[in-house]
Amino acid sequence: MFAAIAFLGVLGVAGAVLIGASQDDSEDPVAMGPSSPAPAGEGAASSTPVPAVTPADARQPKPRPIPPRSQAEIAWTTDTPATLRDLARTWSIPRDVLGQLNPDLSMRQPIAAGTSIIVYAQALGASSSVGPPNDGRLVRGVPLPEDEAWTLPEDRSRAFATTETIAAMTAAMDAYGQRFPGASPIQLGDLSARRGGRLSGHQSHQSGRDVDIRLIENDDGDGFHAERNWFLVKTVIDNSDVRAIFLNRGEQTWLRAAAEADVGPASAAEYFALIRHEPGHTIHMHIRFACAKRYKRCVGYSLPDTAEHDPDERSKLPRCPGNKPRRPGLKLPGKRR
Repeated sequence: MFAAIAFLGVLGVAGAVLIGASQDDSEDPVAMGPSSPAPAGEGAASSTPVPAVTPADARQPKPRPIPPRSQAEIAWTTDTPATLRDLARTWSIPRDVLGQLNPDLSMRQPIAAGTSIIVYAQALGASSSVGPPNDGRLVRGVPLPEDEAWTLPEDRSRAFATTETIAAMTAAMDAYGQRFPGASPIQLGDLSARRGGRLSGHQSHQSGRDVDIRLIENDDGDGFHAERNWFLVKTVIDNSDVRAIFLNRGEQTWLRAAAEADVGPASAAEYFALIRHEPGHTIHMHIRFACAKRYKRCVGYSLPDTAEHDPDERSKLPRCPGNKPRRPGLKLPGKRR
């Protein structure tokens, strides 16, 4: 009798121990473990200031899930009734290509506004960037897809780039939409033409690796939103091969302040090694991506007849057709980069 009671007592103690262990395991080991660093401002000193969350951001709804991005097919939506022939001309996509991608649509019959039109498929072949940004071309350019987190260029014939450029930009802007749900969409400027080459208003944007983005404004429109602009810049640099970002020196001041508040002065300096002063870039930034390794005829920098070049790399220009250095003294007209 007494032995049975003792045995039950032992079982009770063991059960209590197991319950206690179960409760400990239910806690977050990262948050509760003794080796976890204390958050800044909670018993641990931090030399890096943490930017305050603005009331506008605090009121934003929960982040929306990021949809998987695929370049297998990309579609654009018609704004007004138009025929495939009209759309081919407006979007600078060959009629035979647009017809091949949309075999169920008539080339001559009007298509209702709001219709989704396939404008690209991977079956068309891989894209390629040829030559430097200011004297190059784009082979089989990929169109930027539509999304509620951003707006395409007003002229969609300038919304093409390389596969890598489109992938990098959509990933960064998807992350922006996740981080700032409910914010106004990012406004994209010019990328490149479908086949690259000269683009009016620019010296560069010729080889599918340049993207103009309007600086993101505060919700009330009285200035630029430092935190959101910095988030986009940091995300692009962290997750892709950025060669340079061009921005006016005055606008770099408040952007750098946001960067230092986020990652500290030392890390901010590493990011800003890629951010260069370029006159005229006061309401937009210009992101230039590096050449992908698979681009055998790509030149990452502009030809040396502009102020934007790498002097120590002039001799590395590949000797191939359509990519010869210009004659000394021949200058390009003064246009935006």
